Amino acid sequence: MPNKTHTTAVVLIPPETVQPPIQAIRRIHDRNFERWMPHITLLYPFAERRDFTEITPALAKVTQQVSPFFVELARFDAFKHRKSCTMFLIPEPEDEIVRLHSALLQHLPDYDDTARFAGGFHPHLSVGQFQHRSLLTEQQRLQTEWQPIQCEIATLSLIYRSPETDDRFVVAERFPFQTRSQRGKQSL
Repeated sequence: MPNKTHTTAVVLIPPETVQPPIQAIRRIHDRNFERWMPHITLLYPFAERRDFTEITPALAKVTQQVSPFFVELARFDAFKHRKSCTMFLIPEPEDEIVRLHSALLQHLPDYDDTARFAGGFHPHLSVGQFQHRSLLTEQQRLQTEWQPIQCEIATLSLIYRSPETDDRFVVAERFPFQTRSQRGKQSL
């Protein structure tokens, strides 16, 4: 069994061009605004940084089997915890992200923590934490004000918490998805 840490993760990061409205919400409501970039978590906790060299070939192999895809961030939902709630945007359609998650688990089965939640793996982009009593009002307000975002997801990112950046997560490596034309050339 490999060592796992909460200081690394495999994620999808929306392009910077679409992040400003997400960040405007996170800046106010997300206590982790400074620590994380906007992201959709795939594998977390993940491998120790010292193990990245062993792990990255599996990530590269998976991304060579995936083409870029589009998602829309149009609807808010929330996870209810005992003392608070986490509100998030739902990336739709979810099927490409779920397939990617499954492919990652085929190659890295020991990092299945995100699949072990009661409802299974649920792609989401967290925007903040709320008290139970204010969740519904805040969710309705944000939904009313929100302009849906559409973006292409074309890379997988391996991130880690860096002591050089006050423990903020930074990208260690990006793994671009393979375009259909690249895949066609390989099969010739």
